[in-house]
Amino acid sequence: MAATPLLLLYAAATAPQWITDHRLASLENRALNHPPPPGTTFGASEPQGPVIGDSGDCWAGFAFTLRTDRPPEEIKRYYEAAPFMQTDAHFSELSVSALQQSADQVSVAVDTIYAGTWDLRCW
Repeated sequence: MAATPLLLLYAAATAPQWITDHRLASLENRALNHPPPPGTTFGASEPQGPVIGDSGDCWAGFAFTLRTDRPPEEIKRYYEAAPFMQTDAHFSELSVSALQQSADQVSVAVDTIYAGTWDLRCW
């Protein structure tokens, strides 16, 4: 019984982190469910990167790879125009980058900034 207040305090302190992680996972799912560019197949999905921040602003992101013969610039433009990259109620400043990993593989990274007022990882 003495541990109950501590558990409640822990839950109250970590709930914003759980909410943020759920929102990021939802954004990642929307990205992975978006059809890849023509002539492209999904390679693999990398785990969500750590949430970090400063003064209440949070930075987070995720990445995935594609097998393609298309140049990274074309892949970047394709994902910049994707619906999941449009303004999100929870995230601002969504950005995408694409880097050539090998002759037939491009890594796509999606990064975001958001106000994590109650997320302790952002302080």
